[in-house]
Amino acid sequence: MFSEVFWESVSRIIAEAFRMSIGELSALRKNSTAKLIAAIPALAGCTDADRIAVQHVATYLLAESAQTIFDHRESDDTTLEARLTRISLFPDGERKVIRRGMNLLLLTMLCGYEQSVVADRAKGVYNPIASGSWDSEKEKARLVREIRSFELPEMDEIFDVQKALEGKWNE
Repeated sequence: MFSEVFWESVSRIIAEAFRMSIGELSALRKNSTAKLIAAIPALAGCTDADRIAVQHVATYLLAESAQTIFDHRESDDTTLEARLTRISLFPDGERKVIRRGMNLLLLTMLCGYEQSVVADRAKGVYNPIASGSWDSEKEKARLVREIRSFELPEMDEIFDVQKALEGKWNE
């Protein structure tokens, strides 16, 4: 099960591996997206949840710092889920819990793309909503419906639908 002790352990391991300063560790611990990524395998009861959490959070942080290789590409447009493939490997665990957590991440990502359409166009950055590849309103409605179909208060304490709708991937 997920706990603050679990999150402190995962974030400490990540901080050591990435040679983070105390300030960077503090920022990581406040990052609700990273915390959700770490919580999913624990809440789902995955075997070696700590290992999965560290791997997924490390990938998330690497993607944030190496954006030139991890920025959205047209090849990511096949499905919303394709974009998060690298943090969606769960060898076991309760599928409904995993799906709900991943849907919260997908909703966050989608809302972030919505918010950055104008800026991305101005910068010449590829955006799947601006390109017309994704129907954001349809996908948002689907994701919200799926998330709300399975209540999980323990997850909502970390990250809920309202937070996801803010579209802030880095907080």
